[in-house]
Amino acid sequence: MINKAMPLNIVSAGRDAEVRDITGTEVMCKKLMEMGFNNGAVIRIIKNDAAHIVVKVGETRLALNRGMAQKVMVAEV
Repeated sequence: MINKAMPLNIVSAGRDAEVRDITGTEVMCKKLMEMGFNNGAVIRIIKNDAAHIVVKVGETRLALNRGMAQKVMVAEV
């Protein structure tokens, strides 16, 4: 079964997800890719609340606002 891509901001805390695509402006895409959100990267969602989302990419923890997180398309793994 192939998991469908969905925005990062709807994945629950404690889950792992694989980056499938990044949408948005060229500047936004470049910024997110520089932060480690590259196709195929597996990330762990640490916190997902109304204010922001905290994720672990490799050994780095990052906080994203909900707008940025919505541009990262992922599939749960």
